[in-house]
Amino acid sequence: MQPIDLAAISQLNEDCFCLPLERPALEAAAAARLGAAEAPWAAGELEALSAGQPMFLPVSMREDLFARIRAVGALLVAMAATRARAGQRAFDREALLAAGACNSFDFHLSASGPKLIEVNTNAGGAFLQPLLLDAVAPGGPANGFAPEDMLIEAFARLRPGRALRRVAIVDEAPETQALYLDMRLCAVALEARGIEVDILDRVDLRREGGALLGPRGPIDMVYNRLVDFHLREAASAPLLEAWEAGEVVVAPNPDVYRAFADKHLLVALSDAEAVTALAGEAGVDAALVLDTVPHTEPVDCGNADRLWEARRDYVFKPAQGYASRGVYRGDKITRKKWCEIVGEGYLAQRFAEPSQRALRLAAGLAAHKADIRVWTHGFEPVFAAARLYGGQVTGFRGEGAGFAPILWLGASSAGAGCVEAGCADEPCACATTGATS
Repeated sequence: MQPIDLAAISQLNEDCFCLPLERPALEAAAAARLGAAEAPWAAGELEALSAGQPMFLPVSMREDLFARIRAVGALLVAMAATRARAGQRAFDREALLAAGACNSFDFHLSASGPKLIEVNTNAGGAFLQPLLLDAVAPGGPANGFAPEDMLIEAFARLRPGRALRRVAIVDEAPETQALYLDMRLCAVALEARGIEVDILDRVDLRREGGALLGPRGPIDMVYNRLVDFHLREAASAPLLEAWEAGEVVVAPNPDVYRAFADKHLLVALSDAEAVTALAGEAGVDAALVLDTVPHTEPVDCGNADRLWEARRDYVFKPAQGYASRGVYRGDKITRKKWCEIVGEGYLAQRFAEPSQRALRLAAGLAAHKADIRVWTHGFEPVFAAARLYGGQVTGFRGEGAGFAPILWLGASSAGAGCVEAGCADEPCACATTGATS
């Protein structure tokens, strides 16, 4: 078998622009799922949420990422079981993994290998990906990714033998959220399976007669998009109480967050002693986990001076943060800001330089950083996409920032390249490799 030409794939990310995510293709992909009436609105949203070009990666990278996720995930579950034993609480591994629908493991592909930046439990964007793949390679091989399957399977595992009649997709003021289209696509996908769906603000939920109710009646399952991860805020009380009473399936739920996405877990995952102690029980390679998770430690008065001196090697992020809010690159942070965050619940994570994808923007070519999001059910990998950004940290602000479908290139594409320098309008050889995950 001919080996994969990594240099050629890297070159595609630098100078191939043959497969743009253009408005007509986005509108056609949206129309196929939402209908003609919603297609123009959805296409506009997709334009704002996409990077405009796919990213190219070798299929061997996908296999590597998936192996790392399974190792880290198994260790996280072993850690959760250990904490439960210490607190003398019941631990239901199957329930934890079933409720972990639409988790994500987010990576930087650094020069020294993939590095896990964080884990998320209500990771948005999954329902956009089939449309983006359809738009970049219309008529290409079916990608087979149906994210609604994770929710349907979660309910089946948690409520065996019961019919899933109504799902509520719950967020705070959902129609104002940047990923509202993602929720709308989820609703349509579930409705196509014969399931009633409501997209609700959490304030629309109430408990009555041993059930969680919305405006249209009892809810069997909540697809939870809230960033109140522990459901501690007063407005989340009906949802928390109904979940704790077993009246509704909530996916993901606070148990899933505590097991997978609490950022303090990154400290333990990068601690050689802690990882080695549990690796045998989890059945994983300790060295692989330690190679995957960058060193992470809490920022406090005891290490503040050392971390300030070494700040260029670190990223500082709030332990309770989300969506890159309050995250600072060490080489950009000011002394004033540093004094503010010490003792404010921050973590220092060793910086892992991300890979890049060049984009052709209005002002010319611009290199964008990339992180790779892999959606999982529990810790079983399901699908991957890139997120491109131009600033210090991941975000969809600025031209070219957004999701990029990944085209995975195998050994048969070793010589893949654009048809001519500068990219002709006709598709390049990479278009024939398929956009699978």
